[in-house]
Amino acid sequence: MKRRLAPIASLATFVGGWYLLAYSLDKNFATDDGSALIIPPPHRLFEGLNERTIERILTATGISLATAFVGLVVALVLGWGVGLLMASSNSVERAVWPWLIAIQVTPVIVLTPIIVRIFGPSFAARVFVTVLVAVFPIASNVLFGVRSIPQSLRDLFVLRRASSTQVVRELWIPAALPSFFAGLRVSAGLAVIGSIVGDFFFTRGEPGLGRLINYFFLDTRSG
Repeated sequence: MKRRLAPIASLATFVGGWYLLAYSLDKNFATDDGSALIIPPPHRLFEGLNERTIERILTATGISLATAFVGLVVALVLGWGVGLLMASSNSVERAVWPWLIAIQVTPVIVLTPIIVRIFGPSFAARVFVTVLVAVFPIASNVLFGVRSIPQSLRDLFVLRRASSTQVVRELWIPAALPSFFAGLRVSAGLAVIGSIVGDFFFTRGEPGLGRLINYFFLDTRSG
């Protein structure tokens, strides 16, 4: 019973605190004169919802999820390939790893002119942004998983005179799966974020959640 009440109590506390903050920060709320609110109370968030708005939100959500899915699939393939290549050669790791770090820490807005030059402000550009933000956790976790293989297992495959293909298929990939799934959990969230962020910079094609958020923000400011 306590476990069931705990989420309800936390939700009630959150909503109550939200109302308290809205009342305290906005004096106009009590008069209900329609003035712009610093922090709108919960019920005001649903006043602008109508059938057309809900349809736009659902459509934009579908587009953003499609972008995130395509980008995540590309990041999976690329991350596995890059991770296994780095695990196979220290030289490859030294050559590729700094670039992966650079991509991970570089803000997307810095790369926007280059991406537009290559892909244009299109769906492909938004997918590319998604790949950029999602590939690092997969590649790094695959590399970590392979490098964590016990030496005894490596020696066993040497004694079996296993080919390179067998080593990768029967040892490396199974050993890297736990780390890979940990990276996938991070990359899946980053892919969704990347698809929304891409909408802010690349506006051609069907609008996703990023463009819709920007539209609602500008509409609120003008209203």
